[in-house]
Amino acid sequence: MISTHMAVVATDNFTRIMLVDDLPQRSNDVGVKPAEQGFEVILRLSDAAGLAAQIERHRPDVVVIDLQTPGRELLVNLAVVRAHNPIPVVLFSQEYSPDYIADAVDAGVTSYLLGEIDTDKLKPVIDVAMAQFKSFQSLRQTLDNTRKKLQGLSVIDAAKRLLMDRQHVTEGQAHAALRKVSMDTNQTLPEAAKSVIELFNKPTVGYDNG
Repeated sequence: MISTHMAVVATDNFTRIMLVDDLPQRSNDVGVKPAEQGFEVILRLSDAAGLAAQIERHRPDVVVIDLQTPGRELLVNLAVVRAHNPIPVVLFSQEYSPDYIADAVDAGVTSYLLGEIDTDKLKPVIDVAMAQFKSFQSLRQTLDNTRKKLQGLSVIDAAKRLLMDRQHVTEGQAHAALRKVSMDTNQTLPEAAKSVIELFNKPTVGYDNG
């Protein structure tokens, strides 16, 4: 069952934390002096059920998790978060398991630390996690852009080959034709190339007059 407690202090200059902790006393000790610690706990949860919905609703800067037995259910919830609302996640755990650590990272955990939350050291841990997350997201965006660019180039090459074969034109003429289609239809070059491929692959309708 999820129990929540909203922080009294709300200051935009602080790092806004969503804390998932199943030990009430430990949870209450975190963020009791936000002015000194540089962060504020905007929401406290006793488990990770419905975590994605809570993140969507409250928009924290980071999620900090310290559960007695994290388990596989936590990873399922984190995978949903990663798919819909990517966010830095710091996970504290009492157990060392290389397989679980690998699965946790795959599920979206940014920083995995052994031991319990140390309030005095939490802020730098959060700062590092947020910096790592930003770097990972930038790298992922670069990889996605590169993949899309390569896919676009592949589609353009396929369209040019079709034009060269069907229209008996040179590669330069095929490329010029694609650019004209792109400008005339207000499409990107890869989109125009897809349109040309679809046009050439469109089945023709035959009529039997006999």
